[in-house]
Amino acid sequence: MAGKFKKHGSLSVAIDGRMVVLDGEGPWNAESLHLTDDSIMQNLRAMYGSPWGVLAFFRGEAVYVPEAFALLRKQIKKEVSLGRVATAVVFEKVNSPLLSRHQFTAIYEVAGHEVAFFDNGEDARSWLKSLITTQQQQA
Repeated sequence: MAGKFKKHGSLSVAIDGRMVVLDGEGPWNAESLHLTDDSIMQNLRAMYGSPWGVLAFFRGEAVYVPEAFALLRKQIKKEVSLGRVATAVVFEKVNSPLLSRHQFTAIYEVAGHEVAFFDNGEDARSWLKSLITTQQQQA
């Protein structure tokens, strides 16, 4: 159960416009998914109801344990209902990129949500901004 184990992996979170920017090194367990920074949560909640996305930079063993996998899928489904439209993922020095991509595709493929993988942050940011802008114009 969440809360019983020591947090594994690192994950920092920042807000940049209508993007949540994640920077992390895995592997991650369920305990690593809990966001406790009140200012980040306040800025995230302010985006709810309008299109927003996630720009993720991951390193190391970029995988989630099964409990974290299930928790994250549930969280993404909820966030899609709150305006999350896409996730752009950049793997930087990931130990098993094919495994990571397979797992992340399974996590992030949710109805109403797009996921794409990129070799660099510039392309990922550009794709995500374009998608958010398009969704804003359609709203």
